[in-house]
Amino acid sequence: MKFKVSCGDLERRLSVLGRVIESKPAVPVWGHFLFETKGDSLIVTAGSSDVVMQTELSVMDSESDAKAVVPGGKVMEYLKKLPEQPIEISIDEVSHAIQISTLMGTSTQTGDAADEWPAIPELSADAQTITASSQSLLNGIARTTHAVANDPLRPAMNGIFFDVEPTMLTLVSTDSHRLVRYCRTDIQPGINASFILNKRPAALLKSVLDKVDSTVNISFDRKYIVFQMPLFTMVCLQPEGAYPAYRSVIPANGNPYKLTVNRQDFANAVSRVLLFSDNTKLLRLDVSSNSINISSQDLDLSCKASETISCDYSGDDMTIGFKGAFFFDVLANMECQELEISLADPARSALFSPALKRDGEDELMLLMPMKV
Repeated sequence: MKFKVSCGDLERRLSVLGRVIESKPAVPVWGHFLFETKGDSLIVTAGSSDVVMQTELSVMDSESDAKAVVPGGKVMEYLKKLPEQPIEISIDEVSHAIQISTLMGTSTQTGDAADEWPAIPELSADAQTITASSQSLLNGIARTTHAVANDPLRPAMNGIFFDVEPTMLTLVSTDSHRLVRYCRTDIQPGINASFILNKRPAALLKSVLDKVDSTVNISFDRKYIVFQMPLFTMVCLQPEGAYPAYRSVIPANGNPYKLTVNRQDFANAVSRVLLFSDNTKLLRLDVSSNSINISSQDLDLSCKASETISCDYSGDDMTIGFKGAFFFDVLANMECQELEISLADPARSALFSPALKRDGEDELMLLMPMKV
């Protein structure tokens, strides 16, 4: 195997694929990259137990179609320290010696044969495909990731649920204490289906989507999901089990009492008050027609704090408690200036949504209360 390639292009692609590699890979060869030349193209693959990512680059003067395993860490560090220039990479198919020739000199290290690289998963014949803009997908993952569970006994909850309907795409996450539902009505798949994207592949996909602005093709069957983008392709393993019936948790007609408040002012006040909470992180809200009193305390340390901010509230005065960290997460992950909170009573869930909805977007967060 011998070819020439842009140093900068290769380094940038490897830096993205490098995030796939786990510190303790289940298969030793997954600690490296797979290089494959096909004509004037170089296909680089990185793999792990739950995701495989590929990228394809144009190369020059490729001598033959071949495969080789290339150590990741040292190659990436070496390329990162090189100025932009064409480099020549040659890999001996017998000794697996890897030589990188630059304008300044050469480096040599040892790779491995590609024989032990696991086969890349393929979708079944009954796979379905939908499309979404990279920005819509990025927003959905960013809004839902924080509420994903970490429960080894219920692996299906350790990911984002994609509920595919003919007229919309809905992303859902929940850890039993909170739930996020993010709908895109500007995406119309035309089919009924669903799949679950694990948390780690979701984070990897988010890092890629942040750098592209294009249409993403999403193909899936009962076991795998394939995301195809202009520069990268991701194959993700779905977790086992069925996702909970999330619709049954959300009140069909919403909650009767509506509260509108400036989200950033509310978040700032909550973050200050939580500094004085005990290990329970209980946040107490006393809600009246034009104000919210936010308070917490730590009896063991004899400290407490309270702040009052203005709001617009239509309903009976109410005292309700929440786990402070979860409540702050809701405020931090909503992208709006004015926030609407729907309440029923101190024992029932609160619903959070932007006071002004964006076109093609419907966002709802649900949070269970704590006893005050």
